[in-house]
Amino acid sequence: MRGRSYNAPPPGARIGWPGVKLAVAAALVAALGVFHVWSRTRVLEAGYQLSALQAEHARLVAAQDQLKLELSMLTSFRALDQATRGKLARLGLAPPDRGAVWAAGGPDRAITGPSQAGGKVDGHPPRPAGPILGMVSSAQGAPEP
Repeated sequence: MRGRSYNAPPPGARIGWPGVKLAVAAALVAALGVFHVWSRTRVLEAGYQLSALQAEHARLVAAQDQLKLELSMLTSFRALDQATRGKLARLGLAPPDRGAVWAAGGPDRAITGPSQAGGKVDGHPPRPAGPILGMVSSAQGAPEP
């Protein structure tokens, strides 16, 4: 028995059952550990994604609420009128006096009340406001007397 240690198995000898069982158990424990680490990282990643989505949802809900408020303000005449008067006041402007704005065609067709505003005049739908021909002086931009 030259060159061999006393405890080494002879060449071609089989490993016994206790060694195989130990190797299989170690492989199972290692696989279980890898699975545990993988599952924990997946749970943490899902948590971060959920947190980001919740923050985005909160931001979008706040934006939706702001847009609803803006829409209600723009569709409510009273709120729109108050906002416009407030902005005009900050700029140092005032709304025109009653009767200072005439409908196209002259003072005989002037809108006399809010009930006529936006309605049809002589069967025609309203048009955008523009200068009345002959009423605006080209030199000063003010109405002629």
